[in-house]
Amino acid sequence: MESHADIETWPVVAHGVDERAYAELVLVLEARGIPSRGTRRAGGWALSVPAADAERALRELRAYTAENARAARAQAAPPALGAGWVGVISFIAVLLGVAICAHQLAFGIDWLAVGRVDAERMLAGQWWRAVTALTLHADTAHLLANVAFGALFTFFVGRYLGGGVGWVAILGAGALGNAVNAWLQAPNHLSIGASTAVFGALGILTAHAWRRGLPSGTTRRGRIAPIVAGIALLAYTGTAGENTDIGAHLMGFIAGFGIGLTVARLKISAAPRVQWTAAILAWLLVAGAWAWGIATDVAQAAQR
Repeated sequence: MESHADIETWPVVAHGVDERAYAELVLVLEARGIPSRGTRRAGGWALSVPAADAERALRELRAYTAENARAARAQAAPPALGAGWVGVISFIAVLLGVAICAHQLAFGIDWLAVGRVDAERMLAGQWWRAVTALTLHADTAHLLANVAFGALFTFFVGRYLGGGVGWVAILGAGALGNAVNAWLQAPNHLSIGASTAVFGALGILTAHAWRRGLPSGTTRRGRIAPIVAGIALLAYTGTAGENTDIGAHLMGFIAGFGIGLTVARLKISAAPRVQWTAAILAWLLVAGAWAWGIATDVAQAAQR
């Protein structure tokens, strides 16, 4: 049995810890059968153990601390991979550029007829419309609304995935959302607007926050909070308006969520070469889709 004098000379194995951490360390030692004693000091709690158990106690506490650090790193929010502005600038530039061309019927092309989602024609093979429709808008108010929301969501996707990779991911979510929605709709379904891609970006952010942005120790309720928030924002901003294509918004969000889950499992490089390559690929996809559509339209006009 330890005397009072012996207890006073027990070596300290941890010091300067708060009350919660002190309680955890006591439980760790108790689980290993090591007696301990705590003393409150100015800098926090000090934890002492019998001299005979000091070495084993230190070993157990180091192992516990190292394990907690690994778990925290695994669950910590990922670092930003970019400023996000590459995707935002690309997004706005494409929308404004196509808006000007469509308004002025540039090069004698009916941009709306060539690029809008036309379910019957898409299912007949005109798949470029899944991309080109994302760049068209019915009027200035529609355009400005998508520029505002799109810039916000694109910025944050760019922060987490990098400007280039984020831009490709958003474009992919929008195109996939349009394609699935066209397949589900009646053959005479028509739609335009970047909102499918905007809600695709929201889906990406929701999935990424759920899979990668949660700190260690988050409760079960806390883990589903990003999903609830994403769905609530979708419901609040994506279902209002007389001409709102709710199906396109929902499909864009679902497509973005799936892409977000996929990229959350990948280790995305922040290297400029990777990000700029992805950004160029996104630009080529948009330009290629429009080139495909215009070339087809010109060829069909020549046959008439």
